[in-house]
Amino acid sequence: MRKYIGIDWASKGWFAVCLTDGGDSEMGFYPSVFNLWHHHQDADRILIDIPIGLKDDGKRWCDVEAKQLLGSSRGNSVFYTPIRAGVEAQNIKEAKRAQKSLHFSIQNQAWAIVPRIQEVDEFLEMFEEEVDNTDIRETHPEICFWALNDGEPMTHGKKTEEGIEERLSLLSNYLTDARGLYEDAVETFTEPEWASVIGKSGRDDILDAMVAALTARECGENPPRLPKESKPEYDDVRGREIEIVFWPDID
Repeated sequence: MRKYIGIDWASKGWFAVCLTDGGDSEMGFYPSVFNLWHHHQDADRILIDIPIGLKDDGKRWCDVEAKQLLGSSRGNSVFYTPIRAGVEAQNIKEAKRAQKSLHFSIQNQAWAIVPRIQEVDEFLEMFEEEVDNTDIRETHPEICFWALNDGEPMTHGKKTEEGIEERLSLLSNYLTDARGLYEDAVETFTEPEWASVIGKSGRDDILDAMVAALTARECGENPPRLPKESKPEYDDVRGREIEIVFWPDID
């Protein structure tokens, strides 16, 4: 049985949804991507909502296109990924100095996820041989929802009740018992309030992992991806293309 996993950072760790080609599903919360790999080394594909593949200069083309496609309503969910020297910096001042000669600086929101970028980048370096049989790629939930919605960005912010319902309704068109899976995750991981694994404000992270898992299962061997307008750039350090995977394809 083939396993497909979607991962999203949620408060204090990685929330993961695992789907199989037989229709089974399971969820889990992992403090690190290393811990997640320990439990899911047999996965066929893992899609993760974090930048994978770094440039030495300039914006990543996949980020630029993602912002353009999501427009003014949802484009703010895409942060321009810092260059490798910025990601490896010790603090944001040092990172900004590393990008001083470029046409973009490091947003505070982007700096907030730099530890996660470092974690995944180092994981891919340390486990380079072990991950050969697992297709590990980057995705972006809002791009996934955009694709599921026939190339239209979501109307509401993902943390609002309207936004959660909008995304859950869309997922229900493609994923059996999406509501049941979501409600089970909310009960298991966001309650009780005084000792939750994921805070109630992170319920959208559950939906993000769900759409990543659905995309991982359905996107095929040669998935649609950004950039669409050009060939993907290449990360020479990690030996991989720089891309954002989504499904279904949008012409």
